[in-house]
Amino acid sequence: MKRLRTAVFRILMALLMAGCAASVPTVEKTDIAAPRILEDQDIFSQGLSVLARTDGPNQAEARSVFVSLLERYPQSRWRPAAETLVRLIDEGQAMWEARRQDRALIDQTLTEKEWLLQENNRLKKTVRELADKLQAENASLSQENEQLRKDLNRLKDLEVELEKRERMLR
Repeated sequence: MKRLRTAVFRILMALLMAGCAASVPTVEKTDIAAPRILEDQDIFSQGLSVLARTDGPNQAEARSVFVSLLERYPQSRWRPAAETLVRLIDEGQAMWEARRQDRALIDQTLTEKEWLLQENNRLKKTVRELADKLQAENASLSQENEQLRKDLNRLKDLEVELEKRERMLR
């Protein structure tokens, strides 16, 4: 905001200097033209003072002052400066609106990012729990397989022993 204010001030100063350096218009009737020049200059000065307030510029009010200058005095020598200031105020407002929208988008993105991080952590925890459960189940199945092998071997041994006894009894 300070950079924008500084830029506007510099442009105003350049325009004021350019306005002062302009050639003096030929005036046929000094009685009628003098009040008009003072009045349009007063309106322009009023717009500048609204922009230069120490408590912060009221851009909407300044814009309306400059627009009234453009409407009331279309041939004023302050017209180019007023048009430039109106355009700068409009561009500044558009920039602030775009910045506000960008900030809202950034906030939304940060919220979504936080939610995704939490979801990712939750899924990691679930995967870890499932891996632990799978490992425990694999260990249990390995033990069961080992026990079944032992039982099968024992059964074979018993079968062999049974055959030996049958042979002995015959």
